[in-house]
Amino acid sequence: MLSAYTKQSKLVTLLNQTREQIERLKNESYFCPACKQPLLIKNGKVKIPHFAHYNSNNCCVYSEGETYEHLVLKQAFANWCKKDAIPYELEKYLSEVNQRPDLLVGKIALEIQCSPLSVQRLVERTKNYQKYGYLPIWVCGKKLFSNQQILGELGKNLCSYTETIGFHIWQADFETKELALYFHLEEDWKKRIYYSRKSWTFHEEILTDIFNFPYKSNFFVQRKFEIGKLIQDYYFDLNRKLARRDEQIRNVQSVLYNNHCHLLELPIWFYYPGIRIFCCRGSDLLLKLRIWNWVQFFDQNVFELAEFELLIQKQIAGMKDLFYEFPSVSMKEIKKYCSNQLIMSLIDCKHLIVVQNGWKIVVGNKRLKQTDLNQWVKSIEKKCLISAIPLRSVIR
Repeated sequence: MLSAYTKQSKLVTLLNQTREQIERLKNESYFCPACKQPLLIKNGKVKIPHFAHYNSNNCCVYSEGETYEHLVLKQAFANWCKKDAIPYELEKYLSEVNQRPDLLVGKIALEIQCSPLSVQRLVERTKNYQKYGYLPIWVCGKKLFSNQQILGELGKNLCSYTETIGFHIWQADFETKELALYFHLEEDWKKRIYYSRKSWTFHEEILTDIFNFPYKSNFFVQRKFEIGKLIQDYYFDLNRKLARRDEQIRNVQSVLYNNHCHLLELPIWFYYPGIRIFCCRGSDLLLKLRIWNWVQFFDQNVFELAEFELLIQKQIAGMKDLFYEFPSVSMKEIKKYCSNQLIMSLIDCKHLIVVQNGWKIVVGNKRLKQTDLNQWVKSIEKKCLISAIPLRSVIR
């Protein structure tokens, strides 16, 4: 940590002090803002000078072993606020939350995450901030999103969502002095990540304006995917994994079997479009199965699309077990995102069609043959899926 209290309850920060000045501070006694236990000053030659507990096990708020990257980024964001004359508090202990953000900027609780963190702890900390009216913004260090082709479970749960730029995640690079936003995040069936990226060098713009970007941006991004190839590759991969007795696929097949279905004989809608529903923890086939079992009851029924969307969102609300925790994303946003994705794919696969008096569900064939899939893929081999955010309108 970079701040501590003296015996006289004076807050002392090591931020922007020389090592010589810090050496002179060692004559004073210092105490942790949270647990009130004594602290020592570490002023070595490798890390940035900082306070540390004599015994780190006694404090549940201030974690020890902060990495060099974490300390540098904390200092960089504090200096950024100072340069822009933005009032901030460094490592402010919030007694009502029993937590301390790296920086508190108004009601923004900025957390810089450079090390692994359990999802349970992430959810707990995020929800605590929200409960007391703070907006937590998590910024990843380099390692948490170093492989920018796949996003792990922690990375997924660090994502936020807005309708303007979809799912997104922040990352800071202390070496290049750059803050980056990866947005319009999507995954294909292999869980390969597709994204758009916008970056700012440190001090390039006012920091609070940058953090408002997800809410004010009008970025429209369109990606083209070869839809036939995506679906065919996805189907063959499922076939291969089933033959190899892949554990995850066997679990999916077990659920399908209990619903009188087979992994390789589902309606084409289940494999379409080869781009996963981003918020699903495991296979989105399980989400589609539950929706399909419900949709079948509406076969040949005519209704207003808005009515159908509300009904499908009500179904999604009861499926929390299928989604990542997403502590920074509300269930309302997940329901809206998922219903849009599901409805668009039902329309594209002609299970939801427009008629004179509204919209109608057409279930059609419930079992797929390999020849049917080959024929359908051939019919769309020259077509591309265009994915776009903000959400596409489902009324065509």
